[in-house]
Amino acid sequence: MTAALALYSLCFMRFAWKVQPRNLLLMSCHMTNEAAQLVQGTRFLNYHYLTPADQKHKHHVEFVEQELHSHPEKYPKLHPDSQIPDSTKAQEKEVEAFDRVYSLPKSPEPHIKPSL
Repeated sequence: MTAALALYSLCFMRFAWKVQPRNLLLMSCHMTNEAAQLVQGTRFLNYHYLTPADQKHKHHVEFVEQELHSHPEKYPKLHPDSQIPDSTKAQEKEVEAFDRVYSLPKSPEPHIKPSL
């Protein structure tokens, strides 16, 4: 989606420049969008292709830990403690419990089952 929006903005920047009289406001809007899309694309490529797997796992653990302790009412089945544990093993156990209880199924059931 980011690549498509970046191309879209490039096309409309050219259009805004070529049309008479020049529409500089439209061009500036699409220049801003182009910059935002390029930043998002860079972040995507950096995370998915340049970040090592252990750092991704660490980020996932930190995110789940933060989510569990900032919104305990959303996850009543886990009953998190009020204190954030210091050890990494305890954090990883909480993440595994969270993933077991609240993760989406890998292959969802089809809404319409085929009849033979």
